[in-house]
Amino acid sequence: MTTDTYDDTASPFPNITTDISDISGDTEDAASPLTKRAEAFCAAYARRPHGADAAREAGYAAATAARQASRLLIRPQILARIAELSPGGGDLRAELAGDLIGKLTPVYDAALAAGDMDTVLQTVELQARILGLVHGGATVRPRSGGSAPQGAGGGPTHEEALALLA
Repeated sequence: MTTDTYDDTASPFPNITTDISDISGDTEDAASPLTKRAEAFCAAYARRPHGADAAREAGYAAATAARQASRLLIRPQILARIAELSPGGGDLRAELAGDLIGKLTPVYDAALAAGDMDTVLQTVELQARILGLVHGGATVRPRSGGSAPQGAGGGPTHEEALALLA
């Protein structure tokens, strides 16, 4: 009887190479300085705001450039650096944020007057996101626990959640 040995160093796909840093991404946290590649991405994006192009220019693999750009562009530290590097970017961003907040204010006022607390909270959440106060999957709206009515099962009602924001 013969015994086969398994060589775990041999790749089952010898023609495929992978840049592992493109899969795992840069490992810096929010408090650490940007990596050279992340800084290069910010500079490229500030010159021409096209994510995949900026990622390729920064040295990310062409096959994963769009995914890397999406991953980078949700990080507040990256967005802040792009704003710093953009000519007038910080001023323009503040102006655009003010315009968007101004457009949402009448929606908030009308929803509050109508007692539509869900729309009020949605509007507050949008305003907070525009200002960079809420990121990712975070929300200011209460999440319901299945089919239970809001306020049941220990969760706050919309009115209670709104009162917490005041």
